Amino acid sequence: MTGKVLYPLVAVAALLAGIATQHWWASPTEPVPEPPLHDLAGTPHSLAEWRGKVVVLNFWATWCPPCREEMPEFSRLQQELGGQGLQFVGAAIDDPEEVRTFLKDNPINYPILLGDERVPHWADQLGNHLSVLPFSVVFDRTGQPVATHTGGFERQQVLDIVRPLLETRP
Repeated sequence: MTGKVLYPLVAVAALLAGIATQHWWASPTEPVPEPPLHDLAGTPHSLAEWRGKVVVLNFWATWCPPCREEMPEFSRLQQELGGQGLQFVGAAIDDPEEVRTFLKDNPINYPILLGDERVPHWADQLGNHLSVLPFSVVFDRTGQPVATHTGGFERQQVLDIVRPLLETRP
């Protein structure tokens, strides 16, 4: 009886591990297309607006406790390092009215953008292999993604990635 249960479980685990490994190691052969994004006033934006800066693109939602917890530190880092070329950008995966209400009670000093149903898929293509929030992507000054972070992004973790990027000029 043990073998009848154990062998299928091992086979399924091996299959899932193979699929996950192939997904994680697969490198895109073409650039990941950015979906349309707009601010809360409806003005369209693109990450290209911040080319020349080190961009931390943070995918978040109002219903995500770790997302809400990291935002005040992102605001502090934006204040401290924005003059050196650091730019945080939030991509809300949420209802626009919920985002507006949240930001009224929790103001931040960096842009929050909204998109459609393509935004979560874009995050997955950028490296969010677990499709969880929060998820952050760091882009160098040329607009190339250079690091990803799944889960809460703490101050020192951000600094360890962005400081060397801020020291290099295009």
